[in-house]
Amino acid sequence: MNGCEKVFHTMKEKGMDLAVLLDPADIKYVSGFEVPFWPAWMGDISNGLPMVTAIVDAKREQIQLVASDMYRNKIIRTGITNASYFRSFTHVESNDVDDNYKRNLECALGEAADGRKSLVVGIEENYIPECTMSVIRKVIPQCTFENATQVLKSARYIKTIEDIRGLAEAARVADAAQEKLYEISQNEGNYTELDIWFEVQKAASHAAGCLTPFVGELVTGPNTGLSDYPLGPTSRKVERGDISIMDISPRVNGYWADCSNSVVFWSNPNEEQLRYFNAVRDAFEAGMEAIYPGRKFSEVNEIMKKVYEKHNMTFCSYQGHQIGCNVNENPRFTFVDDSVIEENMVVCIEPQMYTGKLGKTGVRLERMLHVTANGAVALNKFPWGIH
Repeated sequence: MNGCEKVFHTMKEKGMDLAVLLDPADIKYVSGFEVPFWPAWMGDISNGLPMVTAIVDAKREQIQLVASDMYRNKIIRTGITNASYFRSFTHVESNDVDDNYKRNLECALGEAADGRKSLVVGIEENYIPECTMSVIRKVIPQCTFENATQVLKSARYIKTIEDIRGLAEAARVADAAQEKLYEISQNEGNYTELDIWFEVQKAASHAAGCLTPFVGELVTGPNTGLSDYPLGPTSRKVERGDISIMDISPRVNGYWADCSNSVVFWSNPNEEQLRYFNAVRDAFEAGMEAIYPGRKFSEVNEIMKKVYEKHNMTFCSYQGHQIGCNVNENPRFTFVDDSVIEENMVVCIEPQMYTGKLGKTGVRLERMLHVTANGAVALNKFPWGIH
């Protein structure tokens, strides 16, 4: 089944007639439309209203978007035809954007409800504003509300072929950024952390073929020893022999990548840097080898902990998570998460170790892994920055 089919199927199992979705990750999953990462001025003139709302009709297996007219052309280019648009702004006549949103949503919900007054409506409890709830209550006065967040989490838990392709593409774009960091670390120059950040952002956008939403951390020198994300990038000038951590998450066509690498700039690693790198690399390799269907997430955590202990280091963080239309999805590699690893999950493991204030070294290594019947296959191809 594709993503939409999984959502329809799960809604029917739960007895949910309609779902009203506002989470950008859920909207991407059900409709294919990538809600812009940052609405900027378009969000301001829309009074903070939801820029896109998805109405999912399980019985008819239909999805309709209610969106700001600021997104009209972008939605049309996506190939979506079942959408209505509320006017966010006009400079030639008076405009009540709140009323426009409510009237458009009321019309779309009315079509989906088709005269039914006592439907079970799924909502994302942590996302939905009162202006949206009031319209639902008006159109479907005898409705019962259920938590749609759990339905979407269930549907998105195991990745579809489309999901895996999208995540592999996001990983490829992230690789371009990590490879640029490694290239800079091998060719001495005059850089601040911000200079390097701009270069790796540019590499990611070139790889994606468009300006790419890009978040994360780049930290160099003594600050790498402090686990206090994010500590950079800043205007600090990079010096020969500095170790660096770069942990990045670009979003490509609605799917996120997440990966991390450590490099030493323009020098061989010193004894402390090499010791920490070897411990973290060994933990990564043990964790990746331990990932296969049927094993618990918590068991992988325990295996990685034992590697740190062999290096006389103390376990300091959780060790990773699943990824998809959100960066950090459940399940997670913790001591208390006994979820079972399943085929066609996509996970990230990110072992890390820091000296703290007593030293100047931190290392974090992370790649995206596709769980197959025979174990984990790395989606990222970039090389580790220390050898």
